Amino acid sequence: MPQYKVQLKQGQRTIVNHIEAKSLQSVIDFYSQVSTMKLTEILKVEYQADGIIPSDDFQYTKLFKGLLKHETDTSRVSRQLILHNIKNTINETELFALIKTHLEVNGQSVTGVYAGLFKK
Repeated sequence: MPQYKVQLKQGQRTIVNHIEAKSLQSVIDFYSQVSTMKLTEILKVEYQADGIIPSDDFQYTKLFKGLLKHETDTSRVSRQLILHNIKNTINETELFALIKTHLEVNGQSVTGVYAGLFKK
């Protein structure tokens, strides 16, 4: 059965549950019948790591914050990207190349990264 990550909200409180259900509609039906909280987000879990989580050795750059852009002659769209615990072996040029290769903005390829900030 598929696994889902479900976000529920009521007032100032937000709860995230992980459940296994028959379908997306089953998740919606279940929570609408058993909870007073509003179902705000349902994500299907496609990958879940098994095994040992590495200990924190602090051998990384703590934070990268930047804006990704997709720009054409007729439109400009940007999105903020925040990355945590970046490997020390990755430099800015390599990171930007990986972003352009693997990430998208509004379903379009990333044409540039600007306002990049690294926090050590």
